[in-house]
Amino acid sequence: MLSKYGPVEQRIHNELVSKGFRVFLVNTRDDGVGYVGGKAVLLLDDAFEAFVISGLFEDTLNPRDAYIMAINRALLFRELSRLGYPTPEVSIALNPNVVGKLIKGLGRAYLATPTPALGLDGVVTTWEGGKSVAEHRMYMANPLARINMVIRAPDRLINAQVIGDECIGCGELGNWVLKLSRDIKCLMCTYTIGAYGSDYVVLGIEPRVELIMNTVNSVVSTIVGWLDGRW
Repeated sequence: MLSKYGPVEQRIHNELVSKGFRVFLVNTRDDGVGYVGGKAVLLLDDAFEAFVISGLFEDTLNPRDAYIMAINRALLFRELSRLGYPTPEVSIALNPNVVGKLIKGLGRAYLATPTPALGLDGVVTTWEGGKSVAEHRMYMANPLARINMVIRAPDRLINAQVIGDECIGCGELGNWVLKLSRDIKCLMCTYTIGAYGSDYVVLGIEPRVELIMNTVNSVVSTIVGWLDGRW
């Protein structure tokens, strides 16, 4: 399943065919898809679209649970805690006045929504600023945008991508992030990681990666490994 069929996607397709796989492509720009069953690789740009379409197949790369955690940070943090990973203290606020109250107590807050896929995460530093942001979100069409998750702001944010055995932008966190990916079975995944001094916490995931020519070999290797039952 593809959001588009450009040069990168074409190369991935050709590489898989050359390895003996029979590949059936669906470009969501051009075609619809009904219940198919079987396995599917979802190389889609949108986490919400991928989550819904994942329900049409018996098994997907990434698995359906990864999409569920990606659009509900509360579930993500609960699962990470169960697996022994540190998680941030988070408060959920549905009212802008409550958002302002929570931020006043923190002084500096990471104001998130249930999923980083909305692109609305940010740091706020004042009661007025946080309340204003929350009020603006109340008028957005997506209901998830109106759910505010207030977290103590990290010292800095790290964006990292995992593609199978490769960790891009992970630096010294590579082994930790790769193990995490195995534990939650997010084989092609983008992470938002918060640094709190020398401690690191996952603040959100997106079960997708940026498809570029430099990562084609890693993407193909991951798909082949998944189809062969390696992961």
